[in-house]
Amino acid sequence: MIHAFTRYFQTKFPHHIRHIHYTVMFIALAQLLLSNGMHINKQGVIRDTAVAQFSTWAHIGFGCVFLLLIIAFTLVELRTHGFRYFYPYLWGDWRQIQSDIAQLRQRKLPDAKPQGLAACVQGLGLGAGLLVAASGAIWLGLWLTDSALAHEAKDLHKMLTGLIEAYIVGHGGLGLLHIYLSSKKHGQLDEK
Repeated sequence: MIHAFTRYFQTKFPHHIRHIHYTVMFIALAQLLLSNGMHINKQGVIRDTAVAQFSTWAHIGFGCVFLLLIIAFTLVELRTHGFRYFYPYLWGDWRQIQSDIAQLRQRKLPDAKPQGLAACVQGLGLGAGLLVAASGAIWLGLWLTDSALAHEAKDLHKMLTGLIEAYIVGHGGLGLLHIYLSSKKHGQLDEK
C-alpha cells in the first residue's frame, strides 16, 4: 500500500507540490501529538516538566514553520488553479459537486476534478490550516506580550484545531481510500 501511495503522489502531483504536501502533513500530525504534552495555565506559565517544556516550545517552533508553509502552499495552489477551483460554491456553481455526489450515490468514486468535491475539500483544508496557524500566531503574540487576552486566544486556537483534526481524518481517510481503489483498479497493488 505504501508503494501505491508513493506512486500515486509521484504521478499526480508536481515535485514541489508533493513535497510541500508531505511536509504540511508531517507538521500537522507532529503538532497534534506535541499539543498533548503542552500545559500552560491561565497565567501563561508553562508547567515545569521536561515534557511540557519540550512540547510547548517544539509546538511553537513547528507552528511558526507551519504558518509560513501553509501561506506558501495556499499561494502556490491559488496561483496554479485559481480561487474558483477550490470554492465554486461561492459563485453558486454546484455543477461538478452535484456530478460527483451523483457518482458517489452510484457507489463510484469520482475522479478529482476542478470545482469538484476533492477540490472543495482541499480548499477547506487550506482554509482550516490558515485559520489554525493564524490563531496560533495571534495567541503566541499575545502570550509573549503578557496580554490579558492570551488565554482566550489560546482557547480559540484549541477550538479551531478541531477543524484540522476533522480534516486529517476526513481528507486523509478518503485520500487513502481513493489511492487504494485507484491502485486496485489499475492492478498496482500486486506490483512491487
